[in-house]
Amino acid sequence: MKKGLHRMYLAFLSPVVIAFLVAYLYPVLRTVQMSFFEVSDISADRSTWNFVGLYNYIDLFSRQLFKVSFKNMLLIFFVGGVLVFVISLFFAWVLHKGMMMGNLWRNLVYLPTVITPVAMITVWTQYAYNTRYGLLKTIFEMLGLKQLAEIPWTSTQYAFWAMLLAFCFCSIGGNLLVYMAAMKKIPDDLFEAAFIDGATEGQIFFRITMPLIMDNIRTQFTFWTIGCIGFFLWSRVFSVVPSDPTTITPASYMYDQIFGTTISANAVASDTNVGMGAAIGVVLCLVTVAAMAVINLIFPKEKYEM
Repeated sequence: MKKGLHRMYLAFLSPVVIAFLVAYLYPVLRTVQMSFFEVSDISADRSTWNFVGLYNYIDLFSRQLFKVSFKNMLLIFFVGGVLVFVISLFFAWVLHKGMMMGNLWRNLVYLPTVITPVAMITVWTQYAYNTRYGLLKTIFEMLGLKQLAEIPWTSTQYAFWAMLLAFCFCSIGGNLLVYMAAMKKIPDDLFEAAFIDGATEGQIFFRITMPLIMDNIRTQFTFWTIGCIGFFLWSRVFSVVPSDPTTITPASYMYDQIFGTTISANAVASDTNVGMGAAIGVVLCLVTVAAMAVINLIFPKEKYEM
C-alpha cells in the first residue's frame, strides 16, 4: 500500500520537478556560469565563450552608469516606499473608520492598479505632464504658480522624479485594499475598549491596528522590495533615450547589456555584452537574498491573537 502511494506521489511530483529544473534552475545556473565569460550573443554557442573570471564583476562596479542605476533603484525604494506606505496606510485607516462615499474613493484609488503600466505611463506623459495642456500645468496656472506651470516634467532634469511620482500614484491602490481588508478583520471590541480606556486615535492606530496588520505590511513590503530591485518597465518607457542616466535602473541596464540598444538606423546603438548582463543579474539576485534576510530581521515574528 505504501509503495503504491510513493509511486503515486512520484508520478504527480515528477512533472513539477522536471519543469522546475528545466524552466528555472537551469537558466539560473547558466546565467551564473555566463557571468564569468565574455559572450557576444545570448544564443552564442558555448564553444565561443571566452573565460574572463571576475572581470565582468570588476568592470561592472567600476562603471559610472551602473552606480547611477543603483542609486536610482535605492531612491525608488526609499523615497517611493515612504510615499506609498504612508499614504496607503493613512487612506486605509480613514476609509476603514468611515468616510462619505468611501466605496467610490476606494475604487478611484485602486483604478490605476488595474490599468497596464504602459497605458498609465502614456496618460501621465501625454496628459498630466504635457507642457502645453497638461493637468499639472492647468492646476498650477489656476493657482497662479506660473513658474511651476512651465516646468518640463519629462525633460532630463525632472524625468526621474516625474516617473517616481507617477509610479507611486499607481502603487497606492493595491496596498490600500490589502490594508483595508486586514483592518476589517480586527474586532470592533478592541477599538471600543481602547476608547473607553481613553486612548486617542493615534494610540489606537499605532498600538492596536499596526501590530495586528503587521503581517500584511511585511508582505506588501516584500513585494515592494522585489519590485524595486526588478524595476524595469517604467524606467524603460519613461526614458528619453535608452540607457538614460536620469531614469535608468539595474534591470534596465541589464537589458541593454544583454540585448543591446537600437532605436533606428540613425539613432543610438550599443554592442551587446551578455556576460556583463549576466553579472548584473547575479548581483540583483544576491541583493534580493540580502534584502529578504534584512526583512526577516526587521519585522517581528510574534503574532497577535484577534
